[in-house]
Amino acid sequence: MSAPAVDLDYRELFHHSPSGYLVTLEDGTIVEANDTFARWIGRSRSELLGTSLLALLPVGDRIVYSTHALPQLGVGHSLAELAVDFINADGARLPALLSAARKPAEGSRPALDRIVVFNAHERRLYERELVGALHTAEKAEAARASAEADVQEKQQALREKDRVLQESLAESRRKESLLQTVLDTVEVGVSVVDEDGFVVLTNSRQRFIHRRALPPGLTEANECELLIFGPDRVTPLPPEQRPVRRAVAGQSFSDQLVWFGAGDQQRAFSVTARSVQRQGGFCGSVLAFSDVTGLVNAVAAKEDFVANVSHELRTPLTSIMGYLDLALEDEAEIPAHVASSLRVALRNSEKLLELVSDLLSAAAGPSSIEQRPADLAELLRGAMTSAAPRAEINKVKLIADFPSSMPVVLDPQRIGQVIDNLLSNAVKYSPDGGRVTVSAWASSGSVSFQVSDTGIGMNTAEQSEVFTKFFRSGTSRKAAIPGIGLGLVISKNIVEAHRGTITLRSAAGQGTVFTVRLPAPPAAGA
Repeated sequence: MSAPAVDLDYRELFHHSPSGYLVTLEDGTIVEANDTFARWIGRSRSELLGTSLLALLPVGDRIVYSTHALPQLGVGHSLAELAVDFINADGARLPALLSAARKPAEGSRPALDRIVVFNAHERRLYERELVGALHTAEKAEAARASAEADVQEKQQALREKDRVLQESLAESRRKESLLQTVLDTVEVGVSVVDEDGFVVLTNSRQRFIHRRALPPGLTEANECELLIFGPDRVTPLPPEQRPVRRAVAGQSFSDQLVWFGAGDQQRAFSVTARSVQRQGGFCGSVLAFSDVTGLVNAVAAKEDFVANVSHELRTPLTSIMGYLDLALEDEAEIPAHVASSLRVALRNSEKLLELVSDLLSAAAGPSSIEQRPADLAELLRGAMTSAAPRAEINKVKLIADFPSSMPVVLDPQRIGQVIDNLLSNAVKYSPDGGRVTVSAWASSGSVSFQVSDTGIGMNTAEQSEVFTKFFRSGTSRKAAIPGIGLGLVISKNIVEAHRGTITLRSAAGQGTVFTVRLPAPPAAGA
């Protein structure tokens, strides 16, 4: 084969690869991109060339990756398993994993970064294509075996079928070889198991993960014998909760966090499984193991930092408030303007202490719940009474739509905190008047309450982020509405600790409705 033909083959392989490929300069400028990535991102190759890689990321991520990921490439290190979101031409987020390596400068040629972009959705489509090709080969094999039984009478038919078989097998081998090459290239462990749990396909990364979890002294072991632990890193995962066992049972799941191995070599993996169906029946499953150790450690470090800083702030704040209270005890003996200033300082100190408490609550996650008999209607009335002054300032009308009494079993202090957060937000985000309606009702096995407003509302993208720590909508920031984005996170933690759910319905400019549903324990003696 001539050199131009070889170049053509490589070019075709590059542009039709199941994975996206990018080549960038040290500053992130894209100098080459394959058709796969361009199609995925919804842009032409000509639009991508000359563009900065950071320009394809969300605005918030550009700051993070411009100071973290790209400098790593700049000093010649390889990059594996970097989770990013790309923004396509429609503005939607497209999650991906990046793996990259630096090709040093040679002579006048600059240093280049070769980046592989892995798309899980297209990988699953490609695997289904492989399964279909293997099924076709099985049928062809059966046809050839049948033809050989009557070789004298059907010799011509046999030769034709044999030709079809050879072409099908050659295509299957080509696709299988290509798939294995792609799987061995990515930094995600991939394993395909049949309905009996036997591995029919795996990649080199998954074999490495398996070896990491082997007990000392063993070179081979089944999944039940591997060192696999739950999210706390120390409790062995029961056999029925282990990823392969769940997959063989026909379950499809996403983002199961498990720890493989022990000691300093322990690594965290996010496991996703999808079942393979044939003729309406289960015939196996595909599992993907993504190493998220760095992400888990980073989240833990952030939580520790917030908790430690908040804790250190609480002590001096408490002392400041104590001295201010002490000074105001003799308010009659100090000048009026000094007393007024002290009261302002005390109010601001109380707000700051409340903020620190929210930070601690968000960092700590769900706390212990002490459930006892309570009256939900009384909690709702108390919250509305507390919100009334602020509602009057914002010219918001508060409407109560619930029975006079609703006996329940819950933690009144924590659920009261949820009601206060929802009602405070409803009033706060209705700055130019309107209505806030608080309703509640009981149904079979549950009790629910709802806070709805006619305020500024949220668009679809904002709704997907509303329970994320420190998130605040663009509209609220533009309107300079105070807040730090922790109230709904804390409320969600409290509701889920009660084994309940919190949902929202909203539209930009048309208000928001939050609904909390809590399980109702059976009455005593039932």
